[in-house]
Amino acid sequence: MKTYAEERLAASTITAMSIRERFRVHVLGRFRLLTGDTPVTIPPRLRKPQELLQALIAFGGTEVSAGVLTDALWPASEGDAAHHALEMALHRLRQLLATRDAVLIKGGKLSLNRDQLWVDMWEFEAELQRPRDPEGNDMERIGRLRFLYQGHFLQQETEKLWVLRTRQELRDRLLCAIRDAARKCEHARRWEDAASLYRSGIELDSLNEGLYRGLMLCHQELGDHSEALKAYRRCRELLTRFLGVPPNAKTQALYHSVRERAVCASVGSGL
Repeated sequence: MKTYAEERLAASTITAMSIRERFRVHVLGRFRLLTGDTPVTIPPRLRKPQELLQALIAFGGTEVSAGVLTDALWPASEGDAAHHALEMALHRLRQLLATRDAVLIKGGKLSLNRDQLWVDMWEFEAELQRPRDPEGNDMERIGRLRFLYQGHFLQQETEKLWVLRTRQELRDRLLCAIRDAARKCEHARRWEDAASLYRSGIELDSLNEGLYRGLMLCHQELGDHSEALKAYRRCRELLTRFLGVPPNAKTQALYHSVRERAVCASVGSGL
C-alpha cells in the first residue's frame, strides 16, 4: 500500500511531466518505454536500439561521445564497423520513437532531448541533489526516493559492465541517503522511524552489516531485545550463506550487549 507521501509524489510527478515530453522511460527496476500511459512494444530485432537508449541514460544522457557508446555496446567491433553499427542503431531508435528530435547529435556526441523524454532515473537524481531543508521531513524525502526507485537499474536486463557500474552507483547513493536520514532520526531519539529506515536499507542491501547494527541499536533503545537479536541472527545467516564469513567484531559486540540487557531485563521482570 502506498503512503500518503508516495501518492502525492505520483500525482506531482505526472503533473510535472511537460506536455512536450512524449515519452516516459523507466530504467529503475523493469525497463519500460511508454507514450503517455501506453507501453511501447519493442520487438527483438530492435534490441540494439533499446540498448542504445539505455546506455545513453546510463552515461548521463547529455553529450555522450560516440566512442563511449561503441565501446559499451560493440566492444568486439573496431573503427568503421563500430561507427556504422552505432549509426544503424541510432537510425532505428529514432524510427522506434517516430521522431529524430528525441536523440540529438552534435560534434560526434549524442544527447537525449529532455523536452521529449521523461526518465525516472533523472527524477531520482534530481531528488537526491535537491537542497535539503534542515527542518524538513527526512522520512518523506526517503519515501519520495523509494517511490522512484522501483528496483535496481535495469535489474532484468543485461549485466554488462556499464549496467553494473550504474546500478551500483545508484544503489549506493540511495543507501547513503537512507543512512543519513536514519542517523538524523537516532539523534532525535526517533527510534521507530530510524528502525523503519534501516529496514528499508536492508531491503536494498541484505549483506550490509552497518544497517543491521543500526536496526539492532534501535530495537535495543526501544527495549525490544527479541527483535534486536532476530536482526542479528538474520545478519549472521545471510553473511554465512552468501559470503562464508561471520559478523564482524563490532556486530558481535553489539549482539553480546543486547543479550546481556535482555537477560537483565528478564531477571528484573521476574522480581
